[in-house]
Amino acid sequence: MREINLDKLFAEFEATAAPTFRPPGVAAARRRVHDRRRRRRGLLAGLVALILAGPGAYAVADRERDGDPPTPTPSPTPDGRPIERKVNPVGVAGRLDTLRFVDARHGWALFDTCAPTDDLGRTDCRRDLARTADGGETWQRTPLPDAVNRPLLSGPVHLLPVDGRTLTVRAGEGYLVTTDGGASFTEHPLGSPPEATRLGVASRSGYLLRCPDGNGVYDLPCSRYRLARVGAAATLTQPPLIMNGDAARQLVEGGDGRLWVTVQEGDRLSVVVSSDSASTWQKLPVVRGAARLLVSPDGQHLWLVGMGDTEYSVSTTKRVWQLVDDSWRERVELPPDTNSVAAINGGLLAVTSAYGNIGYWTGERYIDAPEPRKRFGNGEDSPSVQILPDDTIVITTPTTTILGPGTAQNRTWTRLLH
Repeated sequence: MREINLDKLFAEFEATAAPTFRPPGVAAARRRVHDRRRRRRGLLAGLVALILAGPGAYAVADRERDGDPPTPTPSPTPDGRPIERKVNPVGVAGRLDTLRFVDARHGWALFDTCAPTDDLGRTDCRRDLARTADGGETWQRTPLPDAVNRPLLSGPVHLLPVDGRTLTVRAGEGYLVTTDGGASFTEHPLGSPPEATRLGVASRSGYLLRCPDGNGVYDLPCSRYRLARVGAAATLTQPPLIMNGDAARQLVEGGDGRLWVTVQEGDRLSVVVSSDSASTWQKLPVVRGAARLLVSPDGQHLWLVGMGDTEYSVSTTKRVWQLVDDSWRERVELPPDTNSVAAINGGLLAVTSAYGNIGYWTGERYIDAPEPRKRFGNGEDSPSVQILPDDTIVITTPTTTILGPGTAQNRTWTRLLH
């Protein structure tokens, strides 16, 4: 399932928001963001999720409350290739900057008249928002308050969606929040994110990892992280792990309600699970060589992979383990050119390669999915994959987002051109 990895999602927050206590020069801020964005993929792998690993990589399917009727699954094109749509709402200004889907139907799009590397400190940028409730077939412009167009001195604009009606736009020194599909927005300071914003980085039931005195969204680095729950005053039973500030960590909540927490120290990955809302915890065997936990949206299929949540490297191990009963069983390695992997329902992994291939991994062999790959043109960056809570596959490059709703290998693909 999709993983919202706070270490990745808010790396820019730590690097660009923290200095707002002592504002940096515009030129220096521009250089930092330019360097980061050169390394960035056009994904957040929504995040992605996302993770829901991490606390929580996109949004949460069970939170959708906008009353929209279910959208019929689009019919495949006669040649078997994806349906192709342009994200170009009427009345928006600028180019598409960010595209985030929370399920197969609902998504949000941010547009900006300024380029991503030169909008810091400018006073003439205009930013627009649009939303879809039919999988990108139609888009409706959602006017943003004027505050979103203030000069940005602390980093780019971020979208944190919860569902089709609830969204946070992190811009400048604060948050713009809607809980009614963009009909109205409230403004909040950077250090005081409201509940809707915290839910945007939490698991489906509102769990997250945060600093002891933090809020989980705008936390300065700390020496130890703790499990917390949005809106809950009671202290939770903490996972029996040492969650040091410099250790890679994950929090994942499956669709079955189980909570999974991991900590990586060196080449050792420790995993614990709670089946009773964090009242008690069970330790699983430590695995050497594993870097990340993958959980299917329904919570029924658990995997470990040797690939971290970082840029592709040919030297990265492609080892895979699957949870069988209460132990990890090593499977056949992923294809050597795998650059991104995520778990879907049905006991499969969705994988992409550095060369544009897209397919499924059974734990024993690779199964190609040629339909979406045929529409990736030469010269595009390698695709990345993440899974939404409703089991929709999302494949992303800087110029394209492909949605794949369905089950297992039976999916219909829609290509959204940026």
